[in-house]
Amino acid sequence: MAGSVMVRYAKKTTKQLRKENSGSHAQMSKQLNYSIDIDPDSISYMTFETQSEAKAFAQRMQEDGNHIIEIKDDYR
Repeated sequence: MAGSVMVRYAKKTTKQLRKENSGSHAQMSKQLNYSIDIDPDSISYMTFETQSEAKAFAQRMQEDGNHIIEIKDDYR
């Protein structure tokens, strides 16, 4: 069961980070669907043994300004 939970994440573009820091994302959050600008070359993934480890990593990545694409459990 080694590495059964995968976290895919990517760096947000400078434009996206500027938009979020300017406060204009507050209006966007009212919408149900909106896009996040990410750098497609920066898509990465990490694997973890447990869901809680994966969630903790995803939280840290989000705090560092990354976008979490998905958290996937291979055995579910």
